[in-house]
Amino acid sequence: MKAFLTGGAGFLGRQVVQRLLADGHHVVCMLRARSNADNLRADAAKPGVRGTLEIIRGHIGRPDTYKDALAGSDVVYHIAAEMKGATAVLFLTNVVGTRALIAASQQAKVKRFVLVSSLGVYSATGVPSGGTLDENVPLDPKPHLRDPYSYSKIAEEKVAWDAHKTQGLPLVVIRPGVIYGPGRDWITGRTGLRMANVLLKMGGHQVVPYTYVDNCADAVYLAGITKGIEGQVFNIVDDQPPTVNALVRRHKREVGPLQVIPIPRWAIGTVSGLFEWYNRYSRGQMPAVLTRYKSQAMWKRQQFSNVKAKRDLGWTPAISFEAGLSRTADSLRAPTGTR
Repeated sequence: MKAFLTGGAGFLGRQVVQRLLADGHHVVCMLRARSNADNLRADAAKPGVRGTLEIIRGHIGRPDTYKDALAGSDVVYHIAAEMKGATAVLFLTNVVGTRALIAASQQAKVKRFVLVSSLGVYSATGVPSGGTLDENVPLDPKPHLRDPYSYSKIAEEKVAWDAHKTQGLPLVVIRPGVIYGPGRDWITGRTGLRMANVLLKMGGHQVVPYTYVDNCADAVYLAGITKGIEGQVFNIVDDQPPTVNALVRRHKREVGPLQVIPIPRWAIGTVSGLFEWYNRYSRGQMPAVLTRYKSQAMWKRQQFSNVKAKRDLGWTPAISFEAGLSRTADSLRAPTGTR
């Protein structure tokens, strides 16, 4: 199989490339001009690797830089995404760029287009408190009220689903939770607002939708080779997700000190309302870092289902949370911050 992949040098993408190479596929990785390909080449040269790797330089918004390499591909794995920056910057890559890649993929007649999206695209009001978030929950109808990244990913999905419905794009969407692993801290926005070594911890008893990077990569890989799943979406979260409190305790014990300012779940709405008020009072000079709408999307108490991925992809999170957190803690304690 020939697989064309964006984002191959990234945290998740590299693991997907390793899985494809291990199973004997030919992988074309499109990287930006300044992306370092040394790790990918080293992975491809490891003993026992049966697949082959081809590196090209290009940008998803410019099909002329990759259309020749895309020709003959069986599967496109679209993993690359801008995660930080202004809304316009994120839209330029995550929406405009994805639209161009989809058009080029359709011209190349690829058999499968796998889009790696985000669990954050769901409606903040689509699940009642304590309910279960699964693939039947609708996309957020008010994405402009969310953070720029979530806004761009929701718009990106709409572009892809439109191409599927109107032009027959053989689309499969993967929506991972928070991806963690060696070299990437597990104290994220799902636990609260972090400023250096201070964490404004939001709630604490709610579980968080995390997935270990190797587990997520397995799901992405399977989305490209499993037959008969075009037009479907899969949530990827590990079994028995931890609570915010458990993650914070373990971080303080195994990684390093963390000054925690707890905000009880009942007070999150009030604190968010104060941020909104001060944003209005300052006439926008102080951005509304928190709003009640954003807070509901991030820190509502709910469950997260991975039943569909297990059933229809045959996916199983092979690395347990215990093992995943231990490996991650080891890497975060290392002098370089990674291994």
